[in-house]
Amino acid sequence: MSNKDKISRRDFLKVAGIGTAVVSTSSLLSSCSAKPAGVPDKWDGEYDVIVLGSGTGILAAVRAAESGLSTLVLEKAPVVGGTTAISGGGIAAPNNYVMQKMGIEDSREEALEYYIAASFGQGDPELLEIYIDTVLEALDYMRNNGLENWMNIGMFQDYYGNLPGMKATGRSILPVSTMEDVGSGPFLIQTLKKSAEGYGAEIKVSTPAKSLITNEDGEVIGVVAENKGVEMVYKANLGVLVATGGFDHDEAMTRNFLRGPIYFSSAVATNTGDGHKMAMKIGAGLANMNECWGLPGYYHEDYQTWLGDWVLERGKPGAIIVNREGKRFMNESAAYDPSIRPFYYWDTGSYEYKNIPGFTIVDSAYRERYSLLYTPVGTDLPDFVARADTLADLAEKLGIDPEGLENTVAEFNTYAEEGVDPDFHRGEYPLDQSTGGDLTRTDLPNICMAPLTKPPFYGIS
Repeated sequence: MSNKDKISRRDFLKVAGIGTAVVSTSSLLSSCSAKPAGVPDKWDGEYDVIVLGSGTGILAAVRAAESGLSTLVLEKAPVVGGTTAISGGGIAAPNNYVMQKMGIEDSREEALEYYIAASFGQGDPELLEIYIDTVLEALDYMRNNGLENWMNIGMFQDYYGNLPGMKATGRSILPVSTMEDVGSGPFLIQTLKKSAEGYGAEIKVSTPAKSLITNEDGEVIGVVAENKGVEMVYKANLGVLVATGGFDHDEAMTRNFLRGPIYFSSAVATNTGDGHKMAMKIGAGLANMNECWGLPGYYHEDYQTWLGDWVLERGKPGAIIVNREGKRFMNESAAYDPSIRPFYYWDTGSYEYKNIPGFTIVDSAYRERYSLLYTPVGTDLPDFVARADTLADLAEKLGIDPEGLENTVAEFNTYAEEGVDPDFHRGEYPLDQSTGGDLTRTDLPNICMAPLTKPPFYGIS
C-alpha cells in the first residue's frame, strides 16, 4: 500500500501540516457549503495536493511530496518564493534547540502566555497551542531537508518587551546560508524548492490560481489557473492549500479591511489578496483582516519611492518622532511592527489621524554619527530634508507647532540626561537596546536616548 492510499482527505492537513511553522493553510475550505463552481468534464492535470503560493507554501509542498503524494505548486510570480524570498528568513520557535544549546530556558507555558498577550485578544488560543506544539517538529523536518544549521537572531528578541512570558533572546532563529552572497530568506526558499522538486513536486511559475472548484457537497476538488492567457483546470484529490500571501497591493482590500491608511508595502507585488478572494467566494470565514505586519517609512522625493525605517535610524540616540503638535507619541526605539500602531490614533476632537504624518527630528550631533534616509555620515542629505538653525524655524518649515516642538525637545533632553523615558519607556527593553540603541555609547545613561542640542536641526516626514 502506498503512502497516499493511507491518507484520507481529512488526514491530509496533518501530513502537510508539519509545514505549518511558516504557513497557515485554509483547512476550512473543504468544510464550506457552496454551490458547484462548474466541475469540468476534463482536467488538465490531476494531483493529490495542490499548493497555491510558493513562499510560505513551499514547506507544505515538501512535506506532501515526501509523503508520496503527487504535488503541484502554482505560483503567480515568474520566480519562486514570494515575500519569504525577500525576507530575513527568520522564524519564531520557542524552546528551540539553539536556545537549549545556549542554556536559555523556555517553556510551552511561557511561550503560550506571551503569544496570547502579544496577539491582543485577536489570536485563537487553540491555534497558538498547535503552533507551539508543532513548530519544533517542523524545525527538525527542515533541518533534515537541507537547512541543517540555524542561529539565534540575537538582535531580534520578542518584540513586546513588557509582556508576560517574553524572552530577551533565542526564540527568533534563522537558517545559516551555505551559499555565497545569498541571505537567509533566499537560502530558505532555494533549499526548500530543491527539496520539493527532489521529492517529485511540480512547480509552475507565472501561473496564478484564479478560482477554486467545488463539488455538489461544497468540497474543494480543484483549481482554475491561468498561464499566458490560457485557462487550465487541475484536480486535487486530497486538498488545496492556500498560501498566496497578503493583500498589500490591492487598494480596495487595504482600504476596506485595515484599521487605517498604508502608504507603501515591502511585500512582493503579487500580494493582491487572491487567496482571500477565492476563499471568500466559497464561504470561507475570515480572521485578523484588520491587521498588517508593517513599519514606518519615508517618501524619498528624489528616488520617488518609499524607504522603510526598521528602527535602525529612528531608534538611535538623538532622534525623536513627533506629530503636527510637536509632541512625541511613541517609543522611537521599538520594533518596526509595534511602531506602526501609534500612527493610527484617531482624534475625536479634530476627526483625523492625529499622528499622521509623523516627523523624525534629529540634530547635527546625530548626523555626525548615524545615517538618515540611508544617507551615510559625511554625505549631504537630499534637498527635500528640512533643516534650520533653530527648532522653531524647523517647525515652521515642516508645518509643526513651533512651541510644541520646542517644549517636547526640552522635556526629552531632560529625559535623555537622566536616562529614563517616563512617557514611552524608550530603552528599557532588550530589543530597544540591541536594534535602536548604540551599544558603543558609554557616554549615555540610556543608549537609546541623547539630547538634541546641536544645530542645525533636521526633519523629515
